[in-house]
Amino acid sequence: MNHIKYTSAIVLALCSATAVAQQKRISGHVFNAKDGAVVMANVVEKDKTNRVVSATQTDMSGNFSMTIKNPNNRLEVSYIGYTTARIDPIGARTSFRIEMKDRTHISEVVITGKRTAKSNGMVIPEREISTATQTLNMDSKEGLAFTTAGEALQGEIAGLDIVANSGNLGSGTSMRLRGVNSINGSQEPLIVVNGYPLEGQDLTSVDLSDLDNQEQFATLLQVSPDDIASIKVLKDAAATAIWGARGSNGVIEITTRRGRRGKTRVGFNYRFSGTWQPQGLNMLDGPGYSMMLKEAYFNPKQSDAASSIVELMYLANRPAYYANYNKNTDWVKEVTQIGQVHNYGVNISGGGEKATFRVSGSYDHEVGTIIKQSLDRFSTRLALDYYVSDRIKFTSNFSLTYTKNNKNYGNNILAKAYKAMPNMAVTRQEYDQVRGAYFDTGEYYLMPPAAGKEYEGVLLDNNSNLTSYYLSDMVDNGNPVAIANLAWARESTYTINPSFSLEYKLLGKEDESTQLNYTAEVNINAFTQNNGSYYPHALTSQKWSQGVDLTNDYDSKLFAFTTRHSLLFRPHFDNPNHSFQ
Repeated sequence: MNHIKYTSAIVLALCSATAVAQQKRISGHVFNAKDGAVVMANVVEKDKTNRVVSATQTDMSGNFSMTIKNPNNRLEVSYIGYTTARIDPIGARTSFRIEMKDRTHISEVVITGKRTAKSNGMVIPEREISTATQTLNMDSKEGLAFTTAGEALQGEIAGLDIVANSGNLGSGTSMRLRGVNSINGSQEPLIVVNGYPLEGQDLTSVDLSDLDNQEQFATLLQVSPDDIASIKVLKDAAATAIWGARGSNGVIEITTRRGRRGKTRVGFNYRFSGTWQPQGLNMLDGPGYSMMLKEAYFNPKQSDAASSIVELMYLANRPAYYANYNKNTDWVKEVTQIGQVHNYGVNISGGGEKATFRVSGSYDHEVGTIIKQSLDRFSTRLALDYYVSDRIKFTSNFSLTYTKNNKNYGNNILAKAYKAMPNMAVTRQEYDQVRGAYFDTGEYYLMPPAAGKEYEGVLLDNNSNLTSYYLSDMVDNGNPVAIANLAWARESTYTINPSFSLEYKLLGKEDESTQLNYTAEVNINAFTQNNGSYYPHALTSQKWSQGVDLTNDYDSKLFAFTTRHSLLFRPHFDNPNHSFQ
């Protein structure tokens, strides 16, 4: 037993000695024959794969000291204006005196520019692309206010029709590429962000017969326009060749911004814009509408039978109808307002030789042109590129988006405003028998049903518990201001999307060489949507047991985990007329 302990101790000591022997401390002085000590020069140790394993900088006297990992690695010293000095290998030396040579001129350099496009993992010259594609660079849209990428695409892509689903906030847009139509399936193009389909609500599952579900979640709200670098649209069969049946309606490929080498840059932007409803139909005013009703009753039979309709007589001794139907209300004006859009964005980007990064965050607050509509969105995105060596590259993306959309119940307040009677009061008017005058109760007025002779001349309470079939009019064509303020519908979404990829150049590192590249990718997408609505008892005359004063709440969740591995071989021919691309 003791022999085993002694043997183990000796082996561990030898291993430790080997590790210590591999790592050692070196020091040195960096200078220039003309200027003397070189301050803040970069001193790096690189292995056989050109990967930086340790690094330091010279001090104010040009001296440096560092621990190297392996004496077989090489030492490189660089500084702007000097030729890079190399010691390969480092060897057994522990002290160095390194002279930096002035770089006063460079040899002739010939630069040839090529416009290329990346498609399905391959970099292809643009002149060799035969598919119908079109790209929008978002730098051309800088300074303009957009809520989604769909708004930025309007009028920019030939053959792409973009129509807003409605004027409600967060309703999104409907897109059609080259007039594609389908009876049962979705006609929307596939939206791809950084190589992965953008997941959200399945548009084919929307029940268009249900007005409350007619407006689905705007999927493009998950991507902030400030984070988009370019948008590429695939229009023809090439989209199907790459994405299969999902790309049959075309593909919109979104590429987000990434960090660039250089000093760390901090950017902040704020944009404000206003929105308003366009001029609508010219509607009758209150007196004109009342006269139209009288003519509709009197003219057909030239009879005075309509004289018994108390709503049309406007008699002061009929308090139930005189003040509440003697108004001139512009219902469209009552439910509309000037909308506001506030966009805040901040981003930090930069990087060095080995890694680049970009971190961004944005907050958007939008007030709709219809009262009680608002949309808030918070999004953040991280992009990291790490070059392990000149053959291995690691890429990471992470995005988080939260939206909260306060909507009107039924999403048709403006339609109700156009149908509301312009001679009806917004708030309830009652008659004070003591003072002999009308006063405003501040309570929203609801059009009472035709309840019969026993209620003639009586001002009905909003909650009179009548069950006449006439009450359906109070829900469908009631007071739009009351519905907007008392009823509500809300929608909130959370989207988390991390992705990772590893690229390994097994053969060849330059474009003008035979290449064999391996790529491994992992993408995770978690999406949660919550919807709720409430229609209060105060907006109807129905009993509580008849489906009012109820809150509807439901959730939908989606989780997708995708892995993708690809091995791409691209031979290179010396003859430029020959290519497999």
